[in-house]
Formats: sequence, structure tokens, C-alpha cells
Amino acid sequence: MTERVSTRKYTEIIDEVKGHMNIINIIIFLALGLFAVYSLVMGIKERYEKLAMAMPENRFDQPTERLWGALGNVLGQKRILRDRAAGIMHVCIFWGVSLFAIGLILYILEGLFPVIKFSNPYFYLLIDIFGIFGFLGMAIAGWRRWVAKVPRLDVGPWEEEKMIVALTLAIWTMIVSYYIGSAANAVETGTEARYALAPITGMLTNAFAGMAAANALYTVFYWLAIIPALGLLVFFRYSPLVHPLAAPINLYFRNLQPRGGQIKKINLGDEEDEDEDEDEDEEMNFGVSKITDYTWKQLLDCYACAECGRCQDNCPAYLSGKPLSPKKVVLTLREHLPNKGDNKADLPEVAGEILSEDIIWACTNCYACQEHCPQLNEHINKLIDLRRHLVLDVSEFPGEAQLAFTNMERNSNPWGVGWTTRGDWADGLDVPLMEDNPDVEYLFYVGCAGSFDERIKNVAKSMVKILQAAGVSFAILGSEEKCCGDSARRLGNEYLFKSLVDENIETMNGYGVKKIITCCPHCFNSLKNEYPQFGGNYEVIHHTQLISKLIDEKKINLQGTGDKLNLTYHDSCMLGRYNNEYDAPRKIISKIPGASLTEMERNRNKAFCCGAGGGRMWLEEHGTRINVMRTEQALETNPELVAVNCPFCLTMIEDGLKDKNQEENVQVKDIAELVARYMQ
Repeated sequence: MTERVSTRKYTEIIDEVKGHMNIINIIIFLALGLFAVYSLVMGIKERYEKLAMAMPENRFDQPTERLWGALGNVLGQKRILRDRAAGIMHVCIFWGVSLFAIGLILYILEGLFPVIKFSNPYFYLLIDIFGIFGFLGMAIAGWRRWVAKVPRLDVGPWEEEKMIVALTLAIWTMIVSYYIGSAANAVETGTEARYALAPITGMLTNAFAGMAAANALYTVFYWLAIIPALGLLVFFRYSPLVHPLAAPINLYFRNLQPRGGQIKKINLGDEEDEDEDEDEDEEMNFGVSKITDYTWKQLLDCYACAECGRCQDNCPAYLSGKPLSPKKVVLTLREHLPNKGDNKADLPEVAGEILSEDIIWACTNCYACQEHCPQLNEHINKLIDLRRHLVLDVSEFPGEAQLAFTNMERNSNPWGVGWTTRGDWADGLDVPLMEDNPDVEYLFYVGCAGSFDERIKNVAKSMVKILQAAGVSFAILGSEEKCCGDSARRLGNEYLFKSLVDENIETMNGYGVKKIITCCPHCFNSLKNEYPQFGGNYEVIHHTQLISKLIDEKKINLQGTGDKLNLTYHDSCMLGRYNNEYDAPRKIISKIPGASLTEMERNRNKAFCCGAGGGRMWLEEHGTRINVMRTEQALETNPELVAVNCPFCLTMIEDGLKDKNQEENVQVKDIAELVARYMQ
């Protein structure tokens, strides 16, 4: 009897000690947890305060579309998986760590409150698997960064890498400690059965069977799992690596406008704008001077950036050795984000002080950076806003741009040819004018290149031949047509752009224009996606889309010569990435008798820019030329001919062939020229 009482008292003492230990554990956890949550909240607050100093922007419309799109990209990892290898790695990390966290939370709660019991072996099987995914995902990430040293990751010295090393070690420690601690606890408490299906924890449970120090082992690794988990919340406040929290928010607030219509319209002082509330005594800036002139969404990109480098890996300016890296633009802006209380007047100028002007003018606006950014960061408008400041606010821009501006102002075209001769290319072709035939179905908007460039005039003439053969009702504006303004806007001269747009819209609306055909993707994009901002609403069709339709409807027939034609096709940025038209030109090529298409390695949404976009058609290029790089990519396919859909691309690739001394061996033809050649 005495022995039984003593045993009972001993058990009661042990239970009492364990009870006290649980109270101590709870107190310690609460202290650490409160500090971690406080750090997280303060980290969010401090970053919000930085964004609050920026300009307002309405990104709160269409909440349902925003939510579903964000969920598709966050949960479905759609954009991440475009790069298969890196995408699988990221999926392992995202889903592995996220779902492993469920098991970790239960593990922590069971340690604090032993009354909580959950014994489903299938649950622990899944947690083990997700933990493995998370561990392997981080291991692959580390291998890519520090062993393979993938160039686009820009691995720096230890001082720059220590945050990433700390993050990696914290996640590994958390996962491994969970496995060891769970196994030790199972041995101590006799709950081995719940880990019967768990590959890692179950194996460790068997290894620890009968271990006298199982409880001590559990205690050590219990806290080794908790401390990194809470440490990640503290890490968020002091680290620039806040992408996991910022990215889903950034994806929700993505731009829902058409890709080709995402350049913001600005109040130039000649119209009322309800979204602008300028102080009359404050000097109006038309572009971005200080970093706080950006909108909060433009600066949110800086936090969402995962530094993956996909943008710069597809940037023609970066790949051709220019000083521009879209990734570094975002990261440099992040380094210069203001602090609450900073005097805006004392902040440095973005153009010239934070980012060199060479960086700002190097961009071709090809959209490759935004096409491949998993976070849908918006790099291009940041640079266009800086160009607007340089052009409209301080009049500092390349001299070649001044010549293009002057030509557009005086003659409504960048070439500077007299505006009265704009329709002379059509002499003798029996092309009707809108002033004589306002009731036609289509306005054929020829564009500056088709009107004034001797080489491109043949494209316009080929299109006329096609339209007439198909019996399409069309007319041109002739001398009434003005430049669409694409180059002016993308070079930062919004005032000139708007004046051209207003004149064109007044003319076209005066004739009641409803449908427009154009051979130039730059005109196509402006008329379709940008003119609606100013009251010009038209159905705009690119000539490759119309030609494909006419072939399908058998309104034109193509007849072979019996010869084979080996060709490759160059996707223009404006038709491809901006307007997602990749199929129409290829369908036309597939209908050309004897034509055999060999794709370049970079094609469709990965196509390499010709170098003329973003107004760079009119600027000098130094160093390795982008058009020469694209020409080299085309020559790798051993073509007889390079097919294009854009006058700028045609010019740039012809120049590239001359640079490579291949102009006698390889031709460059617009799709319309090819169709006109084979048309019956």
C-alpha cells in the first residue's frame, strides 16, 4: 500500500512539473510570438507609410476579376511555371512551405496545450511530403544561386547574400526540427502510430525507439522549430526580401487595361481632370521628378519583385550590353524609397541622380520584361514617366529626338517630308480618298512609313493590290492623315502625341470612320488601345489579320511558282506581346505554296525586339546593335527570306543584313508583299 501511494505521489509530482513547464513554455512562446507579430505589423506599417507618400492611383475597380486573376497566379502559379525548371522549384517552395506550415502550427499548439490531440496518419503523411517539397525546393534554389550561379540571379558578395542564406537556413532548420521533434515526442508519449505512413517522421520514430533522452531531444527541437518560424515574421521587418507578402497584393492590383493602352493619360493643363487636384500655386510636373511622383502601385512593384531576373533575361537592351536592366531599375528604386517624414523637396531627382539618363533612353518598350515578370510588375511606364519629365519639364533629351519632334510638329511625320505629299505614294493606283468616298467600309490608315519611306511604300502598294483584288471597300485620308503619335508618346512628348491624336480623331470622326486597317503595328496599337482615351473609338484591324480572313473566305487565292521558299518569321513586339497576335501571320505563311517556315529560337512571346520600338527608331544606338542581334538569330535558321509584319522591323532587319553582308543572300519582306507576289 505504501509503495502504491509513493508511486502515485511521484506521478503527481511529475505531472505538476510538466504543468509548470507548459505554463513557462506558453509564457515564453507568447513573449516571442508577440514580438514577432509586433515586428510583422510594424514592417507592414513602415512599408505602407513609404507607399502612402506616393501619388494616388485607382486600382480598386473590378474586384471580382482582380481576385480571380490573383488567385490563378498565386495558387495556380501560372506565370511562375512559364519557366519550367524555376517554376517547379518555386511550386515546391510555395506549396511545400505553405501546407507544411499547417502541420507546424498543430505541432506548436500540441506542445503548448497537451490536451490537443490529432492522430490521423494520412494528415501526417501529407505534412511530411509537403515538408520534403519545401526542403528540396529551397535546396534547388540554393543550388541554382550558389552552385550553378544562374546569371540572371546576379549573385553578389557575402554581404549581399547573407539575408538569403539566413532565410534558407531558417526554413531548413524549421522543417528538420519538426521531423526530429515530432519523432522524439512520439516515442516519449507513445503516439508512434500516427506517423506510421509518414516517410521521414516515421523513419525517425523507429530510429528513436527506446531512447531515454527522447523528451530532452523533443524539447530542444521543439524550440528549434518555433524560433525560425517566428523569426521569419521578424525577418520581414528588417529584410528587403518581402516578396512573399507583397506579390499576391501586387497581383491583385495588376493593370487591367489592354497591354497596349496602359500608358497613363495626363492632364496637360488644357482640360479638366477629376482625378487630378493640383495646387494652383505648385508648379505642375508632367512626368516623374522625385520618387514620390510615382503612384503607390508603381512603388509597390519594388516590394513585389522576387529578383528572379526573368525581365532582364529577356530585355534586348540588357542583352545587347546597354546599361538598362529592368530588374535593377526596380531594385534601385526600392533602395531609394522615402521614409515617413522625409521632405519631398529634399529627395534626389530620379532621372540623373537615382537612374542615369542612359538607362532611361535605352528602353525599346518591347514589353518583354512585363511579359515574363511573374509578379506583373510594370517597368515600362516607370521609364516613360521619367522621359516625360525630361522632355516636358526640363527639356533634356537626345538631339535626335528633338529632330523627330520638330518633324512631327511641322509635317506630322518623323521623316520631316512635306505633309502635302502624304498621299503621293498612291498615284496611279486608283486609290479613293475619304473626302470623295466617306461611305467606304474601311479607312486604310497608311502611316508615316508607308507614306514617306521609299522601301515601305511597296508594302502599302501591295496592300492596295490585295484589297482591290478582294473587293474590299476602302479609302485613305491622303494629306489629311497625321502621324499616329506612337513615337512621340513613348519618347515622353505627351503634348505632341495628344495634338496629333486630337487632329486625327477630329478628321476620322468627321468622316464617320468605324473600321480601320493599318500595316503598322505601332499605328494599330495606338489607334486600337490608346485613341479611346481621347474619344477615338474604332474597330482596328492589322493587315495580317485581314489578309488571313480574306484567304479563309477565299476572296484571294495564292498560287505557287513551283519553287520552294525557306523562310523565318519575326514577331513584332506591338503585334505580338502587346496585342497577342501570333497566329494570323503564321496562318498566311502556311497558305503560301512552297513556303517552309523555320522558327527562330526566340519566337512568339519570347521574340527578340528589332530595336526600333519606344521611339528608338529615331535615336542613335551605341555598342552592340539590337537589330544586328535579331538578324543573327534569323540567320541561324538559314533562311532565304525573313517575313515581317512591321515597317520598323523591316527597316531594322534589312540594316542588320547589310551589317552582316547578307543583303544579297537573304530578302526581307512584309507579309503583304509576300501575299501580293503569290496572289492569283
